[in-house]
Order: sequence, then structure tokens, then C-alpha cells
Amino acid sequence: MSTPARVLPSRSTWRPRLQVVRSPEPSRSFVPFVVGCVVILVAALVTALLLNTAMAVSSYRVHDQQIQLAQLRETEAELQAQLESLGSPAVLRSQALSLGMVPPEATAYLSIATGTITGANPGGSH
Repeated sequence: MSTPARVLPSRSTWRPRLQVVRSPEPSRSFVPFVVGCVVILVAALVTALLLNTAMAVSSYRVHDQQIQLAQLRETEAELQAQLESLGSPAVLRSQALSLGMVPPEATAYLSIATGTITGANPGGSH
């Protein structure tokens, strides 16, 4: 048994020459980094300023509403006192007399359950 002969490439065949290629040098500029930091810092400051301004405006609104509420409570107290004084028996009696009404001579009570009139009746009729 014989082995077939190998064919060796001849030295005359062209082969590309390989070289080591260096990676490009990274840019050493800090300008994009500095600009990014400045943008973030300015955005944070503007946001803080806007939030602070909004809180101050809200605080003034709350203060104004508290003053208005205190005034309304004072007005309510005055009106309640006026209502109580106008509803007193003495004032009601004087207003009734000024309208020509006369006070009753006797008080009588009507019982719905029994259908009778009870109480003093000086006139004698029911």
C-alpha cells in the first residue's frame, strides 16, 4: 500500500502580508464631560428654584385662605348672635305687638289622640 503524494504549495503563490493594526487613540478631551456636568448642575438648580417658588406661592395662597376663613367665622359668630337676639321671647313679643297682635288670655292644649282641648279657658267655649 502506498500513500498518495501530497501536493505542497509552491513558493510562488501570493499571500497577503498580515500586520498588527493599532487601535485608534481615544480622545482625551474633557469638554463633553464638563458640558454634561454643567448641564446637569444647571438643571438641578433650575428645578430647585421652580419647586421653591411653587411652594412659596402655595404658602401665600394658604395664608390668604386662612385669613378669609377667620373672617368668615367671625361673620358667622356675629350672625348667630344676631339670630339668637332676634329670636328671644322679648323681641318676638314686641314685634308681635307692633304688628297689632294681642297676647292670649289663656293657654289651651289640643290632644290629638283623644280629640279634647285641655287647659284654662276663661270664655267657657271649646
